[in-house]
Amino acid sequence: MRKLVVIGAGVAGLWAGASVTGAWSQSTPKTCTDAYSACKAKHHLPKECETERQWCIKTGTFADPKTKAALSGLQKK
Repeated sequence: MRKLVVIGAGVAGLWAGASVTGAWSQSTPKTCTDAYSACKAKHHLPKECETERQWCIKTGTFADPKTKAALSGLQKK
């Protein structure tokens, strides 16, 4: 019974980790515009993605409006 619980917890942990890393596309955006384009294509939230793009241009950090996953150190283009 213990082994089953441990295996189940391990599988759940791997699944959760995979869903967090899948927040961005396969290639990580390098500029604010790249992050905006990926956001708009993935979530279809143009207003929220544009707000994040404007913030990114000021700070270099883009936060996904749905998952709140953040990318920092982006080029401010």
